Amino acid sequence: MLKLNRYDNILSVIDYPIHLKSLILFFGVVLIASSVSRGASATTAEEWYSQAFEQSLNAQYTKAIQSYRQALRLKKDWANAHHGLAVMYFKLKDGVKAAHHLRLAEKLYSQDDKINLAIIQKNLKKTYAMFDLNSKEFEDLETLHPLVQKLTWTRIGNGFLFGEKGYLFTLLHNLGKADEVRVRFVNQSVYQAKVVKRYIIYDLALLKLDLKSPPTGLVFGDSSVLQPQDSVQFIDAKNKVLTGKLEALRAIMNDKNIFELELHEKSVEGMPLLNDGNQAVGIVLSSSEIIKNFQAAGMAPQGEIALKSSYLQRVFSLYISSLESPKKRGSQSVKKEIKSGDLVSSLAVIEIQK
Repeated sequence: MLKLNRYDNILSVIDYPIHLKSLILFFGVVLIASSVSRGASATTAEEWYSQAFEQSLNAQYTKAIQSYRQALRLKKDWANAHHGLAVMYFKLKDGVKAAHHLRLAEKLYSQDDKINLAIIQKNLKKTYAMFDLNSKEFEDLETLHPLVQKLTWTRIGNGFLFGEKGYLFTLLHNLGKADEVRVRFVNQSVYQAKVVKRYIIYDLALLKLDLKSPPTGLVFGDSSVLQPQDSVQFIDAKNKVLTGKLEALRAIMNDKNIFELELHEKSVEGMPLLNDGNQAVGIVLSSSEIIKNFQAAGMAPQGEIALKSSYLQRVFSLYISSLESPKKRGSQSVKKEIKSGDLVSSLAVIEIQK
């Protein structure tokens, strides 16, 4: 009870986020018994946050500050962590930093979280009064250097969903260094996804939806059966399916994995190339990026180009195999027939935060 009483002294000065205040009052003993820092090192933002909370219970305020900062390094816009950090600075009589993190938390809390917003506003008044701070000075400083730069999701390219496990192909150059993206389908369903594999030479990236039960995407067709002048289908900017022709089986330095296309309308890079059965037989590439990657200046193809489905299937199979145990990898699995999802519902816009 000594630890809880000590922490009540903090709460009597400025208040913690409401969910932790409840934990302190009702479950403090349980939390102390199941310490994160006892034996195991924190790795996630949530674990660092819990560790900071326990350290604050033990009056280890400097260590708690370090743990809160680790949590914010992993989850920088976390209002509760800024709020907890402010309490620690207040306890150490660093009013400027306490006010700074209280103001950050106020901006980051959802407007629906009226209880924590009210606590923050009360805490700020106490902090300004106790340390003789002028809120106007903080406002002037934030005008010059905004505390929070709001990131927005920006469309950077296209891709398509395939198979039943929630994977998509898109073009790599659009992603930059992003490891997490947002996928917006034509039906306006929006999901988070991770970049799980990059294939630099062919400007290709493999994404995985963060879903337990993802929708079904396209199935791959056999690109090896196609011949010059065969009809192929492609997607335009309005998601209409148009028809073009296969110009050549090899393009850019005679590469066996790339088709050259003859299309009378502009296709969309990152969208699937289709056969007559709406099966994906390739992905439309950016000619300029491939020329740059191949160092093939002056060898631009006459038409547009697409990476063959034979390559897409091969690299995807290798990726899936790398996730399996050696025992499972060596066993023969029975291939089941995969039904194709709806074409239009498989088309996606890829977004990143900027």
